[in-house]
Amino acid sequence: MVAAIPPPWSGVRWGRGDGVGLRFRRRRATGESGGAVLDGTKESAPTEVGEEFTPNEEEVQPPLLLHSLAEFRELIQACLDASGAKTVAEIGSQDGSSTQQLLEWAEARDAHLFCIDPAPTPELVELVAGSPRADLILELSLHALPHLEPCDAYLIDGDHNYYTVDRELRAIAAQADAEGRYPLVFLHDVAWPWGRRDMYYAPDTIPPEARREHTYDKGTVPWRADVVEGGFRSEGHFALALREGGPRNGVLTAVEDFLRDHPDLTFAKVPCVFGLGVVYSSSVPYAAAVGQILERYDGDVLLRRLEDNRLALYVRLLQLQDDMVELHRVRHDDLRELHRELEKSWLYVRDVEVENRALRGRIGELEEQARVAAHRHDELVQEVRAVVGSRSIVAAELTSRLLGRLRNQPSLSFGRLRALAEQDGA
Repeated sequence: MVAAIPPPWSGVRWGRGDGVGLRFRRRRATGESGGAVLDGTKESAPTEVGEEFTPNEEEVQPPLLLHSLAEFRELIQACLDASGAKTVAEIGSQDGSSTQQLLEWAEARDAHLFCIDPAPTPELVELVAGSPRADLILELSLHALPHLEPCDAYLIDGDHNYYTVDRELRAIAAQADAEGRYPLVFLHDVAWPWGRRDMYYAPDTIPPEARREHTYDKGTVPWRADVVEGGFRSEGHFALALREGGPRNGVLTAVEDFLRDHPDLTFAKVPCVFGLGVVYSSSVPYAAAVGQILERYDGDVLLRRLEDNRLALYVRLLQLQDDMVELHRVRHDDLRELHRELEKSWLYVRDVEVENRALRGRIGELEEQARVAAHRHDELVQEVRAVVGSRSIVAAELTSRLLGRLRNQPSLSFGRLRALAEQDGA
């Protein structure tokens, strides 16, 4: 069952798996096994409902969000024991956490397990290869079921959409009718989010007429029928229908439509951990025993209320995670903009320094010119003083006046020269 950092609902984001200790593992594009997987721990537990056990260290630190069919191990194994099942088919084995529990059950009861998964993880391959009590069938469930020998029980946790689940149930029923008996069938994800909304691991494997409009980018929240930005989502790892509800949409809808055609079957729903559905014949010898095991959980109002609260809290956690990521993005953008402004400031300072160097050079040139001019001025003053002190200045002044009158030009003035010499010498 179903996200970064995340998300990758992350990092599943099903949450983005970053920021809150989630890591998103991509499921196969073949559309078969149970959903995006939150990294968690394998747990050991008793097979009898209500039996006490001592938790190990891994069980004391469970995954952030309970999500797997393996969480129902006590119920499932108790029902298997009550039915006397000897052959079990698991559709959608994920990373093998549920498979490990089923193998332990099978080995203790001389039973056999068939794992149907077209693209198993290396962990699952290794697990099955190491057990004589298991076979791995590398096919889509809709291809494998018609050729598989009828089993006593089935666990359906594959592609969570109406088309696939409906045909899985009908393929199992066709074999059951031929054998004159109906097996015990467990289905995961009969509650929110996929109870009333199709989800596709590989939309191309679903016929166009049976495939709803879908999105890889948006998510869903429990209180809205459409899709939203954020929420419970896959971040591109699977698609979900744009709308919740309506005919031929979702896992639970497929189960209900199937049951209308098979009124002799009984259905029980455990409304927690995304919902466990159990279908069995009311006429088989073990019907009363299975009914008694499931009775206390079937449609329990408290369980449903706790599940609603759990999902609301998780969606809120995802929102906080998204807010944190957005805050980080905004801070990163602000820091990047500040960095750009600092670079501009450094360039401006560099340009000012270049201009200052040029101005200092020009000032040096002007100071040198002023020094030269002052020196020349001093020389001129000395020359004027020498001329003023000479006797020939009187004759020169008279000659200058005569020529000035004749030519109508300014004449040499001995008084002005003396005043200038005295002013500069002061």
